[in-house]
Amino acid sequence: MDWIMNENIPWNVIIKKIRKSITEKESLELDEWLGTSELNRKVFSEILNIARVTTSAPEYFVPNKEKAWEKINSRIELSQAKPKPSYSKYGYVAAALVFVIMSFFFLWFYHSGNMFYQRQSTEVISPMGQKTMIVLPDSSLVWLNSGSTLKYSGVFNKKEREVILEGEAFFEVRKNSSKMFRVKAGILFVDVYGTSFNVKNYADDNTKEVTVSSGRVSVGDSQKALKSLTKGQQAVLNKTTNKLSVVNAEPDVVSSWKNNELKFDNTPLTEVVKYLERWYGVNINIEKSMIGKHNYTFKIKTESLTEILEKIKIITPIAYEINGKDVRIRYIN
Repeated sequence: MDWIMNENIPWNVIIKKIRKSITEKESLELDEWLGTSELNRKVFSEILNIARVTTSAPEYFVPNKEKAWEKINSRIELSQAKPKPSYSKYGYVAAALVFVIMSFFFLWFYHSGNMFYQRQSTEVISPMGQKTMIVLPDSSLVWLNSGSTLKYSGVFNKKEREVILEGEAFFEVRKNSSKMFRVKAGILFVDVYGTSFNVKNYADDNTKEVTVSSGRVSVGDSQKALKSLTKGQQAVLNKTTNKLSVVNAEPDVVSSWKNNELKFDNTPLTEVVKYLERWYGVNINIEKSMIGKHNYTFKIKTESLTEILEKIKIITPIAYEINGKDVRIRYIN
């Protein structure tokens, strides 16, 4: 056995060869090792055979190490009870080598298999101008607003329920008192066990928002919970000062977008423009002199962008130009 362990088998290079991720330099290193002796070539061949068998395991498999070792020990005891046949020195070496290889692959696949599934993730993207509904593995429902992304790992609902949000989403979380549901929105964390709420986390916004539609929601950062919210409350994180405040809000208005409807209630023009860009999948440029001067209250359901701009034009002296996905709004001279 000591002789085998001193053969300096290049395990890392062989594993990369099996995974088809070997580099040219590593391939040369492997060729040099194979050319050293006939035994090395036989060892490599045996490893490849074992790898073909072990990699045909089911997609998600966690071996029972205790039972496996019990079987190995029982086989050893059985072989010791029988008359020992005559083996050549090479025969003993080969048998010991197979045992070492099988043990190595058993431990390797057990470890790397679990790590593989932890590294796997699902990413759902809702393009600009579109909305997407997702059913998560725990049967929770998520509506993604346009220009948004939701990510979650391959172990979601196995050990934890955690998602990462960029953009805006409405969550209806299936209740599970033993597994907390967490939404990561940058430095903001939203923790619940079963409730409905809206999270807004667009990179180009000055704030992050969490608005509760039902139940109770805990909002905090990576260090601690900061606020506990109930229905009708909204947590607003100022991205410049990192200060979190709680205000009253109308959940139906905030999350109206998931029902293919947008509602504005005395909303500043700059905010209206951001929503229109995401809603229609366009880029809108407004004259700087218009910033901070106009607030709007209206609703969008099936209207086209042109129809909405015409409505704004009625109450504000503007002119607009639409060139493909580029829109320019300015005051009428």
